[in-house]
Amino acid sequence: MRRYAFIGLLVLVLVATSCVMLRTCWARLSPAIASTGGKSLRIRLADDGRTHLQKDKRWAADQLGASTGTLGSHGCLVSSVAMACSDLGVKLTPKVLNERLKKADGFLPQGWVVWNAIPRVTEGKLAADYHPSASHKVMDAALENGAYPVVKYFLVGGIQHWCVIVGKEGLEYLARDPLRDDSEPVKLSALTAKVYAVRVIRRVE
Repeated sequence: MRRYAFIGLLVLVLVATSCVMLRTCWARLSPAIASTGGKSLRIRLADDGRTHLQKDKRWAADQLGASTGTLGSHGCLVSSVAMACSDLGVKLTPKVLNERLKKADGFLPQGWVVWNAIPRVTEGKLAADYHPSASHKVMDAALENGAYPVVKYFLVGGIQHWCVIVGKEGLEYLARDPLRDDSEPVKLSALTAKVYAVRVIRRVE
């Protein structure tokens, strides 16, 4: 019996390892742009001077939408969007944004944000623009217009992660990362070499 239990455990480990490897390979093969590039700009957008950490004990245990995840484990996107909203004048914590999105049908079952729900949870003051592919042009235009790009990259192991861009120095984008408690924005290139997706949080004109 012990032998069969060991074999079963070994199979589970191999399957889990294979899944991680497949996710990593998929991440590397997905279309992406470099984390530096585009126009040479000198822009610092309004910034609360702090980062909404997804693991903050005030909301880390909250269920993310209707998914099996929590803000602490999978709430990087909600935390990044909450920072962008706050910087645009709609003060939201990840906890409050999560609760509002739940009430506004703002989540897909797996916990992904429904982007057209952003106006509903910000009293029509803000909107989110979905872009089918990552683009320096989109990021630069957003910054020049006072909007906040939210970008996706991958952590070690192929785990997707999001952060918010709050400025640019030359070709270097400046980011606030919900996993890092930095007093100042950090260079996006210090977090990742590639960007895989861009969304833009902006004021409604």
